[in-house]
Amino acid sequence: MREIDIETVKKAKKGDNKAFDKIITVYREVVISVCMKYMRNSEEACDMAQEAFCSAYSALKKFEFKSKFSTWIYRIAVNLCINRLDAMKRRKYFVTDSIHADSEREKAEVHIEDKKRRVDEEMECGEIREIIMQELESFSKDEKNVVILRDMQGLEYDEISRALKLPLGSVKSKLSRAREKLKTRLVKRMGS
Repeated sequence: MREIDIETVKKAKKGDNKAFDKIITVYREVVISVCMKYMRNSEEACDMAQEAFCSAYSALKKFEFKSKFSTWIYRIAVNLCINRLDAMKRRKYFVTDSIHADSEREKAEVHIEDKKRRVDEEMECGEIREIIMQELESFSKDEKNVVILRDMQGLEYDEISRALKLPLGSVKSKLSRAREKLKTRLVKRMGS
């Protein structure tokens, strides 16, 4: 993943709006992608990404360059999504597909650029991803977070450790246990 240069962040911290626009441009897609993994609804994901950038803008003066900027903004997005999901659960609010939207377009969570892949393979990958996301719903918050950030977003262990404020060893053990748990459930659900 592309990392923003320190000078741009310093300018944004001083109030340079063009520099912050550059930050948004660099991280927009990855922040939306992270939010989509949690919210599982494109409208909610876009709302949460927008909220993440607003929060980042408000808190930018507190960024101390102790971690990568990408890790810092991931942490903001993940925390906002977790808080939103917790609030939704407390209110017993569940995300549903829009009744006005094209249902196939709304459910398309995976953007596959490989034009050689056949349509049936794309459908199967989408179905498997949906099953994985359903299974992750019953995992603990930490298990779900490490799987999404490592296996779906491709973050390094140390970045996950900083983003979730967990010791590196805990990240690795939680990921190992979560993967094994997910494998067991997928085998049980889908067969060999």
